[in-house]
Amino acid sequence: MRVNISIVDLDGDVLGFARSPDAPIFGGDVSLQKARTAVFFSQTNAATNLINAALPDDATRARPLGDYVNDVRDFLGDSTALANGIAFSDRAGGNLSRPFFPDGINGKPNGPLSRPFAQWSPFSTGLQLDASFNNLTDILAGINHDTCTSSPTLDTVKNGFQIFPGSVPIYRGSVLIGAIGVSGDGVDQDDMVALLAVDTAATTSGTGFNNAPLAIRADNISVGGGHLRYVSCPPTPFIGSDVQNVCAGK
Repeated sequence: MRVNISIVDLDGDVLGFARSPDAPIFGGDVSLQKARTAVFFSQTNAATNLINAALPDDATRARPLGDYVNDVRDFLGDSTALANGIAFSDRAGGNLSRPFFPDGINGKPNGPLSRPFAQWSPFSTGLQLDASFNNLTDILAGINHDTCTSSPTLDTVKNGFQIFPGSVPIYRGSVLIGAIGVSGDGVDQDDMVALLAVDTAATTSGTGFNNAPLAIRADNISVGGGHLRYVSCPPTPFIGSDVQNVCAGK
């Protein structure tokens, strides 16, 4: 595999970065977005930070970010969503960020972090774009910014939200301490590397950190007759090996 790996703390500050030879250059930024997005949504102040985010300069083109909190809570039937400490991977957040839910089934409603399909385009995705709307329009007008996101309450995700899979939050016991993001050959492989990297490092280091406890992961959330996904790893990922389900129980 050719991957970029970013590790961040609770503030989204970079603790470590690694890049394998010939990994895609853009993956450096994407892996960091993934890690920051996972740690943002896994914190109990995620809802508050979205609600208190700066309003869009043009309300006809971007929504107040607090509206997405209401949509998530209505969609999941949980008035505490995004404030209850559920561990969100980018796979789980991405499930909620698609213009159809479940993804790919025409005629289904949009996920609560996405625009409805009739309004959706690569230039109008939902929360991902609206969080950066003010700064993006400023940049087009020649006004520079140091961050992509448009509010100090979003400094954890200062280079923007990411909805592609490939990140998991990191815990010490049941306490969130950071996140890892991976960007490389494909999102299922990215999921696998993120989850197994934390598990392997935890086993070898003996410092007490690990993946999120199974009981608080977002794949416990039931919606629409199914569950959100936490990770989706390739079934038989290793060349020359018939080992399967390598992510099970990790």
